[in-house]
Amino acid sequence: MDYDPALQRLKIGKGYVENVTPAMWAYEVSGKQILWQWFSYRRRDRTRPIIGDRRPPSPLDSIQPEGWLPEYTSDLLDLLHVLGRLVALEPRQAELLEQICAGPLQSAEELEAASAFGVPETAVTSKKKSKSKA
Repeated sequence: MDYDPALQRLKIGKGYVENVTPAMWAYEVSGKQILWQWFSYRRRDRTRPIIGDRRPPSPLDSIQPEGWLPEYTSDLLDLLHVLGRLVALEPRQAELLEQICAGPLQSAEELEAASAFGVPETAVTSKKKSKSKA
């Protein structure tokens, strides 16, 4: 897998997908680049180095498709659509976070009065019912 930011083209093997923005390509969650993570589970050689005293890979790991499956293409396109939407939402999310942070703080007393710390009545009722059945 390779990415050309000038052409906004994601290349996988002999095929490619266009209109993949640099933000989509670089999108990360918990420090992991999503497209690389997705691809790592679908490439031909999925072996990973053994780190520490981890057990060696199972022989079942070698049972893999002979080539690129059609559903991989569908899944990749779906993933790219989701990443595109997430990138498009980032400015609105940043604005919302800014509004929340600029807003007033609620005191513990206000939260207590609003039952923010309480257990919902349905949870208490469900727990009592399950104990009575036992």
